[in-house]
Amino acid sequence: MSKLRVPELRLHDAVIIVPGIMGSALKDVESGKQLWGVGRLFGYTARMHTDRLKALELTKGERDGATGRIEPSGLLNIADSLPGLGRAQPYNELVSELRRAAVDRSAVLPFPYDWRLSVQHNGGLLADQVRRHLKAWRHHPAHRHYLARHPEAGPARLIFVAHSMGGLLVRELMLHSDLRPDIRAVMTVGTPFSGSVNAAVMLNSGTGAPLPLPRTALREVARTMPGVYDLLPSYRALDLGIDSRVPTADDLIALGGRRDLVEESLRRRGATQGITLPDHSMIVGFGKRTLQSYHMAGDSVVGMEEILVRHPDDHRVLLHPEGRPRRENRRGDGTVYQFAAHLPGARERAIPVYQEHGALARSRTVIDLACGMLRGLRHPDELGAMLGDGSFDLDVPEWAEPGAPFTIEVSGWSGGADLSCSAKEISGHGDVLYPELKPLPREDGRLRATCVASLPGLYEIEVVGGSEPVTRLVLVLASEWQA
Repeated sequence: MSKLRVPELRLHDAVIIVPGIMGSALKDVESGKQLWGVGRLFGYTARMHTDRLKALELTKGERDGATGRIEPSGLLNIADSLPGLGRAQPYNELVSELRRAAVDRSAVLPFPYDWRLSVQHNGGLLADQVRRHLKAWRHHPAHRHYLARHPEAGPARLIFVAHSMGGLLVRELMLHSDLRPDIRAVMTVGTPFSGSVNAAVMLNSGTGAPLPLPRTALREVARTMPGVYDLLPSYRALDLGIDSRVPTADDLIALGGRRDLVEESLRRRGATQGITLPDHSMIVGFGKRTLQSYHMAGDSVVGMEEILVRHPDDHRVLLHPEGRPRRENRRGDGTVYQFAAHLPGARERAIPVYQEHGALARSRTVIDLACGMLRGLRHPDELGAMLGDGSFDLDVPEWAEPGAPFTIEVSGWSGGADLSCSAKEISGHGDVLYPELKPLPREDGRLRATCVASLPGLYEIEVVGGSEPVTRLVLVLASEWQA
């Protein structure tokens, strides 16, 4: 006999929304200047981006614990992008929908944090704030009124919806044993439990930076951020040719990492090894071009969109008939390799969502799953056919220059639906372009369009035609002489 569910009896639980790296707006406390999450107030020039990058660098005092020079000013409510650090998208819709689903909006707590700092530091702040929030919510009139009508529901417990690095903070929270009995469920969305090769590439060379930005500046700033070290890969990501291994401290230092920050990050990682999450829903971005391993060419990291294939029982590397090691492209969400988003030791199966890393938290699929979890639903089968169907992938450059064409490419399209493409500037002047996607000859399922943005800004590329729109961000950055 199936278990009878009464979803409405859990609507009074407290919800904590924990964003990912770059998902919190940051400001300079002394000047009040917004450094991240700036929007239309920010000029898209190489000089201003370089200045902003340098302002985010951790000082020696901050590394020694004297934090507070920069503080979070809220969850990101506009898109922002900094080449090399990446592209971040807003959390407005996720917050609004969960507040509408809860008994009272006061039950929902967004937790912004300074993502430059370590997971351990921010996890401790999260624990303190969660304790205060749960106590305040249990004394809230809306909570007391709900229990008067549904006494069998019992006091509110905690639900976490955590995107990207936010899931690492929640795992860190599990070290605070007094909180665990109060946690009903956790949803992680694209969390790099085993790290990301992108962090290794950034720490090594800053190759994500466009030519107008000094790559050494990106590398030097990244080297100061403990949060970046907490995202380094902890699986067999270092490809040695005929075998691979988990990067050691010496390997990570060879990338360009600081010895003290590498060793401290590895120590913290060991403290959370083996920790699982209560009633865990594990959302994994899937189907996108993603770095999965890397090899060293001299002192330089070379990211690879493939990984060595191992036998499921004894984990030996499988070989082709001629003796070459077998490699496969297992993809991910563009930032996190799909299996690196699996919590080690977790028994739950992953729920695949076909979206890019930054866009996962604003995906209709993820929002519906989060609201369903609040109502008492957890398994995707209970929520109907809501998951993306993976009908196509969208690839765009991270940056472009004004007046210079850049390429938009769609792959994996089956031809079952008409696709439309738009490029909307979202940081100020509101320019909208409609690039025409055209099939490439003799390449099944691949379409391409050329786009030219005349003005600098942040452009959202959207392709509509699958179960839900697929979006990417392109930063159009003016060179110094164009500013």
